[in-house]
Amino acid sequence: MGWVLNAPPEVDDESQYPTIIAICVVLSLISMAGVSSRLWIRHRSRGLASDDWMACLSMIFALAYAVLCIAQTRYGLGLPVASRPEENLVAYTKVNFAGRPIYQIGISFFKIALLISYLRLLQGTTQRTYRVIVYVTMVLVFLAHLGCAFSLIFACTPVEKSWNPLMEGSCLAPGPSFTAYAVVTIVSDIVVAVLPIPMLLALNIQFEKKLGLIGIFALGLFTTVCSILRYLQINRIQHGDGNTTMLILWGVIEFNVGNLVSSLPFLAPIFIKKAKEYRSKQSSGSGSGGDKDKGGCIGFKSSEGYKLSDRGNTRSVFVSADRTRGPTTSSIESML
Repeated sequence: MGWVLNAPPEVDDESQYPTIIAICVVLSLISMAGVSSRLWIRHRSRGLASDDWMACLSMIFALAYAVLCIAQTRYGLGLPVASRPEENLVAYTKVNFAGRPIYQIGISFFKIALLISYLRLLQGTTQRTYRVIVYVTMVLVFLAHLGCAFSLIFACTPVEKSWNPLMEGSCLAPGPSFTAYAVVTIVSDIVVAVLPIPMLLALNIQFEKKLGLIGIFALGLFTTVCSILRYLQINRIQHGDGNTTMLILWGVIEFNVGNLVSSLPFLAPIFIKKAKEYRSKQSSGSGSGGDKDKGGCIGFKSSEGYKLSDRGNTRSVFVSADRTRGPTTSSIESML
């Protein structure tokens, strides 16, 4: 018996299910490792905050979406529409329908996690207007994706036709509705990615460090690339062979990349610290045997990383880790 249900061997061999399963499993494991590391680091250092819980929620939704993606391969995902067994149509549509709101609501969570991180960057500052903008963006992002989820759930009349295409009824045209969903996703991706840039540009830190921080948060634009590539599949669905394989697969990629990007600000300082410790060990082994702390390569406080402050912390987000150098120096704690 092959992987695709009710399919003859030649059709089963045609399916791209091995590639789909590999992508879903590998990306899910990497994403889970990244988010779990972030949660462990935060729990050990300062305790979990609301953005950590949102990242955890996004990870759970991403895992559920990947599982549903794999389940769809049993019913024909990965095959051209014409090759999919007709017996699997209703079962496939039910699983596909279940994944739609999970995707829309789930991707809002990693965006909200990033936005809450921005609020912690503003902790202790006087930028009230900017803080209000972040709160408003957070609400709009969630409501926009929630609206898309409801639109997907109630796209057909009667609703049951959404998971039973053999029923009589009518549904929203896939082209315009999918375009609207894509616009919401792409615009929110861009807004969330560029929102912290003006604030980061205003920081009184070294130019290279400023660029590094901007670069970390701007990586969120990569999810925009995934959204655009996902949107490009709509034309294939509407005017081509109707194959939704890449549409769903790009959703899995976007979901997991977004989770990684939202956790990267908390993981990057650890890698920087370990790299500096490794370089310090190499240099100390080559010769001098002097005080390892003199070169500023050992210890987290002597590195020039940055941290996101705790929500409960009343100090400015970027505080000096070296009391002797004053509050305006660029020797700042890591982003933990």
